[in-house]
Amino acid sequence: MALTVGSFDGVHLGHLDVIGRAVRAAHEANAQPALITFEPHPRCVLDPANCPQSITTLQEKLALIGKAGIEHAIVMRFDRELSALSPQEFIDRLAGSMEIRRWVIGFDFAFGRGRTGNAEWLRAHGATVEVVPPFQIDGRELHSSEVRRLIISGDVENANRILGREYSMAGPVEAGAQVGRQLGFPTANIGIEPNKLVPALGAYAGRARFQEGEFVAALSVGYRPTFGGTQLRVEAFLLDFEGDLYQKRLELAFARYLHPDIKFPTPNDLVRQLKQDVADTRRIVSH
Repeated sequence: MALTVGSFDGVHLGHLDVIGRAVRAAHEANAQPALITFEPHPRCVLDPANCPQSITTLQEKLALIGKAGIEHAIVMRFDRELSALSPQEFIDRLAGSMEIRRWVIGFDFAFGRGRTGNAEWLRAHGATVEVVPPFQIDGRELHSSEVRRLIISGDVENANRILGREYSMAGPVEAGAQVGRQLGFPTANIGIEPNKLVPALGAYAGRARFQEGEFVAALSVGYRPTFGGTQLRVEAFLLDFEGDLYQKRLELAFARYLHPDIKFPTPNDLVRQLKQDVADTRRIVSH
């Protein structure tokens, strides 16, 4: 195996650089590219008060990793016991399941109790190691924390640039209050997966994907303040679509932030804004 290890939350351009190098190393060593990731995020165990929300759910992460060329993705449950293993104990746990010919790791990768395992430790114990330097964009090192910051602030355009794709959320379509249908804009509400990062409240231009195809969609993240809503909703109005989406799994991709979550004086004012959002969405996403 040519192995890389890490959290890989977001599978952003920096992660894809590491993964791509692992795939190339596997070909050079006549081995198979493999990856180990952790669930939950290590910080959620070691520093629960600062547990980061997930840019990618485990299912999304594994799909992206597979698309990038990894043949074997291994999910290790991260808990206090795993964090307490010495570097040698950690390697011994891995060695029982695979023969590691090459290691490909990020420049800041460390493992084992007290983060005492690193590239130097691996080389001292006979491993062939490639250390991937920091991935830079616009002269700055790329980290998952920057992706989170951009999404939380609503700047999905720049988040998408460093993700290498549009940020998305997916879930089953749930029954709603039919408010959108009464206004002439029937929306599909998706269930929000636990700990999934939710973009800033507001309206977005984007897309909706499901088994039958992809549609341009006006997206909304908010509480429906015009109607006194108290429950956070992530919903989509699919342009040029007619049909029933209830209980289907829908993926919503965020292309551009349009405006904040607004409380309108009357439903008619809301309808006028929805019409503008649909026009803006069609113009932005079609181009």
